[in-house]
Amino acid sequence: MTTHSMRLPDGRTVWSLNRSETDYLYREIFTDQVYLHPDGFDLPAAPVVVDAGANIGLFSLFAVDRWPGATVHAFEPAPEVFEVLRLNAAAMPGVRVHQVALGEVPHRTQLRYYPRYTMMSGIDAEPDADRALVRAYVQNTAADLDADLREVVLGRLDEMLDGRFEQRLVDCRVDTLPGIVAEHGLTRIDLLKIDVEGAELATLRGMDEATWGLVRNAVVEVADGLAEAEKLFAANGLRTTTLQLPEYRGTDLHLLYATR
Repeated sequence: MTTHSMRLPDGRTVWSLNRSETDYLYREIFTDQVYLHPDGFDLPAAPVVVDAGANIGLFSLFAVDRWPGATVHAFEPAPEVFEVLRLNAAAMPGVRVHQVALGEVPHRTQLRYYPRYTMMSGIDAEPDADRALVRAYVQNTAADLDADLREVVLGRLDEMLDGRFEQRLVDCRVDTLPGIVAEHGLTRIDLLKIDVEGAELATLRGMDEATWGLVRNAVVEVADGLAEAEKLFAANGLRTTTLQLPEYRGTDLHLLYATR
């Protein structure tokens, strides 16, 4: 894929691999602000933020915008996407990038990389399940269109999705959050954001008691295992709130927000 620059709706320019993905991520992160707790997160001045599943870095950009002086550790394992993240982070003071995935135990593995749908790439990505999720998203959002346009969109849905989930396997290093804490000397995690396409529970299971104690707030996109995720947060002293966005109704995808 070819890296190109594109202008965001707010006038800023970022590097991108896929214009439609970047538009979607901007709307989700900046317009809808889905990673913010419905009642807001209480973060200190100059917070420490972990952005697990950073993609090209739009949430990292959002974090340094919203919390000036923040230090953001952004994690993205896919090589092509990481290079774009690195380019974007060069213009973001306080953002440190890491080409590594988070998981339950340190190891090397292969990541399923979708060049035409990079944000759904992952170690546990499943093309059929991912296609079904996107199909549900389009069907739900199309419900708000007028009848004629809805018919056109749904009639072309399979054509739109064909080829989007063609994949290639790429080598990937996995570390645990405790390993990252030790490597980078983190003494607090004021906001932990995890959106890692199916590896969310593995990341949470890989945390030890000391690392849990560093986390003040969290937001996790969970596709499977929501009840287990809630129990892990509760067992470690964090209150949880869950939300399903309307465009994902009928799927297992939820956002889990946690505060200490």
